[in-house]
Amino acid sequence: MTIIDTQWRSYRLPLRNSFTTAHNVLAAREGAIVEVITDEGIIGRGEIAPLPEFGSGTLAQAVVALPAMAAQLHSCQLNEALDCISIAIEAGTIPTSTACGLETALLDALGQLEGRTVGSLLACLHNDQPGPLSAIPVNAIIGATTTQTVVMAARQAVAAGFGCIKLKVDSNVKEVIERVAAVRQAIGPAVHLRLDANEAWNIEQACSILNQCANYDIQYVEQPLKANDLEGMRKLRQQVSVPVAADEALHNLESVRRLLAEEAADILIIKSQLVGGLRTSRQIIREAAAHGMQCVITSAIESGIGLVAALHLAAASPEVSLECGLATLHLLADDLLVDDLPIHNGSIAVPSAPGLGVRLDRSALEHYTLAMGGCA
Repeated sequence: MTIIDTQWRSYRLPLRNSFTTAHNVLAAREGAIVEVITDEGIIGRGEIAPLPEFGSGTLAQAVVALPAMAAQLHSCQLNEALDCISIAIEAGTIPTSTACGLETALLDALGQLEGRTVGSLLACLHNDQPGPLSAIPVNAIIGATTTQTVVMAARQAVAAGFGCIKLKVDSNVKEVIERVAAVRQAIGPAVHLRLDANEAWNIEQACSILNQCANYDIQYVEQPLKANDLEGMRKLRQQVSVPVAADEALHNLESVRRLLAEEAADILIIKSQLVGGLRTSRQIIREAAAHGMQCVITSAIESGIGLVAALHLAAASPEVSLECGLATLHLLADDLLVDDLPIHNGSIAVPSAPGLGVRLDRSALEHYTLAMGGCA
């Protein structure tokens, strides 16, 4: 089976409500759905959704790389095309989100061809045992708004069955400490609570906040310092009892190896869009586990295609035991899927049909099309 065409369409999806982080206020999400079409009529789909504020480039830059890659993949068999993507990732010749979208589409097509899920294909890369999980525990995510709103949202999340909450926080030391205390009181002692600072703190602020919040049983704090401050992250780990997670500091396999060498984190937050795809993510997880380090798989607030790809990655990763950050589709005006991905008791079921196991809602994609898509 060979590839006869590669097509893509860009989208702009409004958020249902603006989402506040320490980086910015996000009102919409832009990306592209890419399709790999084979001579036997199988269509594999992936998603390209860079996060410019994470240093992953813009959507325009990601899409510009597609025509040349599409020409290179034309007439290739699926495994040959996957090898081409691996070479491009290693050489750094395409943006990580472009590589992720194309690789996902190829794995989706290969899974359909072989009658296997993408999770099963990923698990077989290293003969991982046991087989892929059927459901993934996830955390609720709460943006940095007022304390009253945050507490209300936290209570609603617990009532909905979530066993873990991620709280976005800013650089106001007093306010952050008061908010963490209020949330912990509202959710009780059994629910996991993690913080995400998105690079907002300096080391003095981080030490002050985390040492004063230690009694509130914080599961971990995500990217408290600037992404390039690995020395600061290492020192922070020595001065606080709360585990430190790296997020923005991860942008490819080499950045992960620097984090491991510098002992700059306890936990790695993996977004496949930002590190170069699902197979690179699996390699990162394995190398982290070899160093005794945990990983958490999160979305980049993509639409449903990218989110399901991350679900399959989590299902194929027995090393990942913490809740994943994949409960984000509700933030968007539409997930671009025909199929629902409901959250039950804090977990999302992994689609069991071959490939990604979901269907693209073409009418929704057309409705939210951004005028920069195309085909090759």
